[in-house]
This record gives sequence, C-alpha cells and structure tokens, in this order.
Amino acid sequence: MRMLRAAAAAAVLAATSAAVPALAPAAHAAELKVATADFQRALEEINEGEQARTRLEGMFAEKQKAIQNMEKQLGALQKELQTGAAILSPDALQAKQQQYQALAAQYQQTYMTSEQEMQGTYAQVMEALIKKMRTICEEIALERGYDLVLEKGEGGVIFSSNTLDITPELIKRYNARHSG
Repeated sequence: MRMLRAAAAAAVLAATSAAVPALAPAAHAAELKVATADFQRALEEINEGEQARTRLEGMFAEKQKAIQNMEKQLGALQKELQTGAAILSPDALQAKQQQYQALAAQYQQTYMTSEQEMQGTYAQVMEALIKKMRTICEEIALERGYDLVLEKGEGGVIFSSNTLDITPELIKRYNARHSG
C-alpha cells in the first residue's frame, strides 16, 4: 500500500513538474495562484443538497418501514420458537423453524437490495450536484486567475488559509444558479 502511495505521489510530482516548469525558484512559486474548495461542506450547505437529501429520505422511508416490520416478525417468530420448543410437536417446531429461516433470508435479501439501491441513487444524485459545483469552481478560478483549485476533502489538503477558500462563493453562486 505504501509503495502504491509513493508511486502515486511520484507520478503527481512528475506531472506537476512537467505542467509547471521550474516551480522551485521563488519567482515562479509566487506566480502560482492556488485556491481550495470544500465540496463536502458545499453539499451540506447548498439548497439543492438539502432538497436532495430530503427527497432521498422520502424515497426510502417505505422500504425502511418494510424492513422494520420484517424485523418485528422475526423477533416474534424467534420468541415463538423459544417458548414453543418444549410444547410444540416436532413437525410443528420444524415448520416454525422453516418459516423463520425463510423470513430471515427474505429480510436479508430485502435489506441488502434496499441498501444497494439507496447507495446507488445517492451516488447518482451527489455526482450530478458535484458536476455542477465543478463548473462553478472553474468559473471562479478563471475569473480570479487561479492556476489550481484543490478539493479539501478528497485532495489530501492538510492545511489551507481561509483566504484561499472559495467554498463560500461556490455555495452562493450555486444557490443563485440552481435554486432547485
């Protein structure tokens, strides 16, 4: 894993060196204008992000209720098995166990399917929002003459001055453009 990270870092360094020749001299370093943007914060603060989260929660509320009902049924069947083990006939006990196993399998399948569907839909919705945010970041960078905009959450930015952060402007423009 460390070797992969080192190789990736070397590749980024080589690409950066090729793209921006002679970064080491102070004169060239002073010319490089860098900004940061926090897409995670923006997703939480843009109006369309809140609307998307609310819409997604509503879409999956029914599935969550169905899963909770199955959990209750499983709990009730488990109690029946525990209390009935001593009083039920072997055939009746076996029928209850089969009923429990079938419901447990159905529960697991429903849960996994619902979880995958929710994650997939969430990813699609967030990807669409991020695409719009990238467009706005590019506009801000071009207007302000930034050579490079780094994403704080994904880009491995350890520290950046708030004066370099264009997130507030990103949120403001996003909400103005995409009132949702």
